[in-house]
Amino acid sequence: MKAILIRFMSIAAIVLSLLACTNYDHDKPDTSPNQKGFERHFGFAVPTSVSDLYYFADELGADVTYQLGFQANQETVDKIVSDLGLGQEELKTTWTGISYEFPWWNEADIEDLTPYWKSNQDNDYYWVLWYDPTSQRVYYLEFSL
Repeated sequence: MKAILIRFMSIAAIVLSLLACTNYDHDKPDTSPNQKGFERHFGFAVPTSVSDLYYFADELGADVTYQLGFQANQETVDKIVSDLGLGQEELKTTWTGISYEFPWWNEADIEDLTPYWKSNQDNDYYWVLWYDPTSQRVYYLEFSL
């Protein structure tokens, strides 16, 4: 009986943790879950200047990774940077392998861009935003180590 109870509790814990994960559509732009992801991370509703909005969340395990990719004008980027308190400077390290590759996220597209970023006091949580003013493409990565 004890073994059955332990097994039930383990299954219940797994199901509850999966239900707590963020809903998103990493392969379809501009969906309601992707718009909610934008609002969750940036603190304001998706403006009309934003399009082609993709969102991905990896919340399983000890570390989290969130990625957003979208089209936006400089005014929207400036608002995000200001609201999040990001500064623009060269990264002291590359975080290759932290982000996931998607058709809307290619590491090669951001390697020559200077990001806006910050970390928490313990340097174990990061907010990074790259903006390509020519294509008006935004790449946003938020993650913990």
